[in-house]
Amino acid sequence: MKLKFGARIIKTGIAVTITMFICKVLTLEPAFFGAVSAIINIQPSIFLTLKTARNQIMVHIIGVVVGMLLGYLLGGTPIAMGLITIVIITLYIKLNLESGITMGIVAALFVISGSSDQFITHALARTSVIFVGLGTAMVINILLWPPRYGKQFKKLMLVSNQAAAAYFCQAVTSFVQLENQAPAIDYSKKDIVHGQNKELRLLYELLKREEKVGAANLDEQNQWLDFVEKLIDYNESITKKADRIYDLLPLRLDRRIQSGALPISEEFKAILEILNSGCKSISRLNAKLRSVIIEKEFAQPEEINENYWDDLTKAVEAWQPLLTGSYYLHGLMEAIVTANEIKWASREAKKLLAESTAKLTCGQQSS
Repeated sequence: MKLKFGARIIKTGIAVTITMFICKVLTLEPAFFGAVSAIINIQPSIFLTLKTARNQIMVHIIGVVVGMLLGYLLGGTPIAMGLITIVIITLYIKLNLESGITMGIVAALFVISGSSDQFITHALARTSVIFVGLGTAMVINILLWPPRYGKQFKKLMLVSNQAAAAYFCQAVTSFVQLENQAPAIDYSKKDIVHGQNKELRLLYELLKREEKVGAANLDEQNQWLDFVEKLIDYNESITKKADRIYDLLPLRLDRRIQSGALPISEEFKAILEILNSGCKSISRLNAKLRSVIIEKEFAQPEEINENYWDDLTKAVEAWQPLLTGSYYLHGLMEAIVTANEIKWASREAKKLLAESTAKLTCGQQSS
């Protein structure tokens, strides 16, 4: 997710300003460390703010304690500082606090840099400014424009699913329409769709963490988030399957040109038409998925059957007498690969639609 100018940047500036002001009024030094703590603890969600604050407290306490112990034992020598660095890094790795390694080392070295009779004074001073920055960031992030991702997430989820389904169908259409010239494909759409999937996944993680803090009905929200994650998985899967279909296009075009650009037979056109018809099913099913999962509106489930595969089998059998060499065999393999991707996309969409519709209906009845 790209960093954009907005509430979080403004809140960071406000938190730093207030932290520096408090430290000046209370004559706490070095105020710079408090500002750094405030910056670190302004997070994109309240959950992450609380988690980061907890980690910062643990990191700071460990750093100060280790610094005081080794400082009393070894003094503030360069060797002691190097040893403290090694010990703290080892502890943080074992405690899974790698993100706070730098702050922890700075805390320990700040304590040990004074004389032995100043260790406690340094530790208290360092702790005070850190906690001022930490506390200020928490209050600012929770009270001032608290992050809410629900509306933004639903909008992106709608756009992402529409784009993924359209990208998949465009790949199938490009395969169907390919004859003797490379199809006009906007490959920039690939980066857009993959980028939307990645951004949606990141936003989902933020929303999921945020809901742990303030959801009114946690069970119902978790159930909805489960279906949301399945839809995101589905988006990513059909996007990858579209990529595989696109990968077939240059191979198919090169094979046709090398074979003299033979006209496409009516029998193979029938196969291509069945492939193309599969896109209508994908578009229809994804529209229903968006209605049920995103808008929480009822949509009629669809039965999983083998009609599509049966129709394709009949078309292949009608075309089979023409299979007299590797040229036709490659064409058959490419068509089957594409058909299998369509079948998977349709089947998985129907499964997800049935599950989500059943849960939606059950929830409406219970309420």
